[in-house]
Amino acid sequence: MRHLCLLLTAALLGGCGDEAATTTPLRSPEGLHAHSELFEREVIEVTEGVHVAVGFGLANSIMIEGDDGLIIIDTLESVEGAGKVLRAFRAISDKPVAAIIYTHNHTDHVFGAAAFAEGRDIPVYAHDSTAYYINRVINVVQPIITTRSMRMFGNHLEEDGLVNAGIGKALLLTPDHTLNALPPTHTFADRMHVSIAGVELELVHAPGETNDQIMVWYPAKRVLFSGDNIYETFPNLYTIRGTPHRDVLQWANSLDQMRALHAEHLVPSHTRPVSGADTITALLTDYRDAIRFVHDQTVRYMNHGLTPDDIIQRVTLPPHLAGHPWLQEYYGTVAWSVRSIFDGYLGWFDGNPAHLQPLPLAQKAAAMADLAGGAQALLERAVAAQENGEAQWALELTDYLLVVLPDDQRVTDLRAAALRTLGEAESNPNARHYYLTMAEELRDGLVPGFRMKTPPAFLASLPIENYMHTMPILLKAEETLEVDAHIGFRFTDTGKAFTLAIRRGVASVSEGETEGATATLVAPEQVWKEVAAGERNFLVTVAGSDMGVEGSRTGLLRFLSYFERR
Repeated sequence: MRHLCLLLTAALLGGCGDEAATTTPLRSPEGLHAHSELFEREVIEVTEGVHVAVGFGLANSIMIEGDDGLIIIDTLESVEGAGKVLRAFRAISDKPVAAIIYTHNHTDHVFGAAAFAEGRDIPVYAHDSTAYYINRVINVVQPIITTRSMRMFGNHLEEDGLVNAGIGKALLLTPDHTLNALPPTHTFADRMHVSIAGVELELVHAPGETNDQIMVWYPAKRVLFSGDNIYETFPNLYTIRGTPHRDVLQWANSLDQMRALHAEHLVPSHTRPVSGADTITALLTDYRDAIRFVHDQTVRYMNHGLTPDDIIQRVTLPPHLAGHPWLQEYYGTVAWSVRSIFDGYLGWFDGNPAHLQPLPLAQKAAAMADLAGGAQALLERAVAAQENGEAQWALELTDYLLVVLPDDQRVTDLRAAALRTLGEAESNPNARHYYLTMAEELRDGLVPGFRMKTPPAFLASLPIENYMHTMPILLKAEETLEVDAHIGFRFTDTGKAFTLAIRRGVASVSEGETEGATATLVAPEQVWKEVAAGERNFLVTVAGSDMGVEGSRTGLLRFLSYFERR
């Protein structure tokens, strides 16, 4: 790949030609390389009958051996990755998988489930909100979450860019991987006792990194499976890929519940297991205290009227926690956590009236260029900042330069160089990957994100309501400000029917058909699911025999053209 142009004075004279191209490897901090030792691939015996597979994907997968079957806790991010874990587990036991337990909804914990089922119907245990959150990712925010996740996890980076992902070696997803989560069949709100293959377990709601997070307690062997509420790095109290707000008080409370168990073995769903009751209690206490410290001091300064920018300068972990090996910032950071806690209590407004109605970026950029003495002078200032080791300032100035000099390759090269400089110096993998991936986007026109294979069986397992109620967020409202119309959907295999309406820029979905529809689309549920998931071309499908139209076909096509395709 062509190296970013770092000869910025040459860039000012005429951009970076091929003679400046090179393939210099990316630099990375030594500490980040040492952190990779946590993710050496192996199956670890925690205690008799309990094994954890580490390093096969971003997360761990855990096997509990029962009398006549296996219990699998968490299933990796793809069917292919899960298949490798299953083969490793099969070297230990050939008993059939009797049940799967999801500790929460994240991709790296659920989408390999079908591999462990091996074509059989088996029970899947989860919190009663887990299916909701899986659907939220699949049908509501999938495009942006995919893009930001690919940046954060470094999926488009080569080996010298992606050292590790902080909580695992890497998120092992490519277009060749298959996503196939099995829907939960046994759910609960607060607590559930289960007996599976002669193994007695307690499933306990323990919100933290996610709202649906659970912990699994194996009292007979005093093993605690903690999900993602603890791993060997500072926790992602906020994640830059974007998720629902994480209530860090609940997270700390969940760790208190775990401490009260006095477990002999702790098996996180990321990083490596720990044994010894005193060691585990001390570890959970320090982890809990770090979260409470950041929360409490953020709220303290917030109540003094300080803004998030002010607070992050004041909130740093006390020395005994800052030096703790399980609290190094290889995943979350204290500063990101402060901002999220502030936002969770007070929302986006930081209290500074200058931020209530900020100038549009175009106007602000023009003013900044004027202050510098013109656009070229602003570019010179930004180049000087990069040359003087002030990459962050150079990056911020390019926000304005991209507006005032939108077609100037020198600006693009400068921004990419600043991003690369920041990425090479960054020990936090999330930030490192985001910087470096966006540098590649600028340099190569990289489009972050890709579509993985989605088996028909997985689509069939999802309720049709999930797909129908997603339609309003796809409406191109600006094209429909004078449109008042509706169409029907009738699904021949289940008899379910819906009305999709547009009312002057707003779309709504209701159950049942409504009189006066422009047209009604008639098809089996699976056909529409495959269209909605992007697995089928809509125009080809509606022209074929799998989908019928009652009423105006032209009107139906015009109506649906107001909605974006995924």
